[in-house]
Formats: sequence, structure tokens, C-alpha cells
Amino acid sequence: MTIEVTRTYVGSIQNNRQVCDGLDSLGDSASKIWNVARWTVDRIWNQTGEIPDEGSIRSYMKNQSCWKDLNAQSSQTVIEELSDAFQSWFDLRQKTTRRIRPATANTGMNDHVPR
Repeated sequence: MTIEVTRTYVGSIQNNRQVCDGLDSLGDSASKIWNVARWTVDRIWNQTGEIPDEGSIRSYMKNQSCWKDLNAQSSQTVIEELSDAFQSWFDLRQKTTRRIRPATANTGMNDHVPR
């Protein structure tokens, strides 16, 4: 019998000035991946009428320069979050008559808001 142990570590940043630029850079990289993937999904959706699945977007994004700005696990997580956002939006769309496209990463607003 194997025992599985899960540990949670809680930490705090004590050297804000030293890590601020690094965290900003990682946030910018994640935002770039989200925006490029979102733009790509939108283009495919407009041409085919279907939202591409997570696997095909991930395959496409792996060839983009912004993919290499984060480690592979973080880049994949961004794509998973985008896919979840589309799925959540699609599920909501089935329940309501309102036609709202998914929110953007930067604003959290709907597409009808100027960027």
C-alpha cells in the first residue's frame, strides 16, 4: 500500500525590489502567450465557425517565439486556462441568449470594450 502525502508550503516575498522585474517579465510573457493564442483562436473561429481544441492550439503555439519565454509547464498552463475560459464561455452561452465573447486577459472585459 502506497501512502500519498500532499504538502502545502506558504511563503512570502521579502525582497520585493529584487524580484519585481523578474515577476513582471514572467507576467508579460504569460500575457503575450495568452494574447497570441486568443488572436489565433479568434482567426480560426471566424474562418471555420468552430473553436479549435486545446491540443491544436498548443501545437501551434509551440512554434511561436513567445512560447519559449516561459518554461514549458507554465506555457501549457496558460493555454489550458485559455481553453477553460472558452469552454466556460461556451457552456454559459448554451444557457443564455446573450452573445458575449470570452473576456480578454488584460482587461477582463468583453470584446465590445475598445482595446
